Amino acid sequence: MSVMTGRVPRAFLLPAVLGLGALSLASASAEPAPAPIPTQQTEAVPVAAAAAGLPFGFYVGDEQQATTSHVAKLGSDITFPQGRFDGSLLGLSGKVPITGKLAIPSTSSYFVSFRFMPATGTVELIPDGDATGTVEVKTGKTTNCKEVGTNLCGDSDVTSKVFIKLSDVRVDGKVLDVGPNCRTAQSVAVNIKALMPLGFPAPSVKATSTFSTPGFTGCGVREDLSPLLTGLVSGPGNTLVTNLKLRCVGSGPPPNGCGA
Repeated sequence: MSVMTGRVPRAFLLPAVLGLGALSLASASAEPAPAPIPTQQTEAVPVAAAAAGLPFGFYVGDEQQATTSHVAKLGSDITFPQGRFDGSLLGLSGKVPITGKLAIPSTSSYFVSFRFMPATGTVELIPDGDATGTVEVKTGKTTNCKEVGTNLCGDSDVTSKVFIKLSDVRVDGKVLDVGPNCRTAQSVAVNIKALMPLGFPAPSVKATSTFSTPGFTGCGVREDLSPLLTGLVSGPGNTLVTNLKLRCVGSGPPPNGCGA
């Protein structure tokens, strides 16, 4: 708190913004992964199953490469907890559509701004509809799929949209009341393109994405903090890097099926 004014100086918002902007990337982290197709155990999937949608799931982030984002304006990185992408592949050959839901846990971040002022904040990624995209299914262990080492793979192009919400902000131990509705004015669009394995055993695949963070709205109770947050973190050139690992495919039981 400022001794002169009794108010928290605006500089405190830098650390909070670090967490917010980085989380937006993660959401990204959280970027949908391409749809898997079984290869070793069930190479052939009934046509009826394909028409209804073949369920699949990916982990977003693993022990080798957690979901990590970089906020261009702040020069700050943040690491997110492991998330999941659960979807459906609407076809088994050629370029087919996929749809799915991205789930990334909220995270509490800690930063020190100006080398002395600690700050914490909770960031939540709120989906703006389902993730959508396409996967071009390919075959051949020694040709198109050689990079991922499976008999089936797919070139994925998937976009996930999320709002970034900030809450529970504390600066130097003092509560900064950003209110209950502090979030980006528009959803953040994160696009992931990667060659993905579509069968087991499935290696993790590194995916990267570059995106823009929109401006913020609804931030602040006693004063409008949205312009400050926008000026500090919003803009282009943010990046996301994560490992995507096939978790399940088909309606069979776990561990490799997505059924209950």
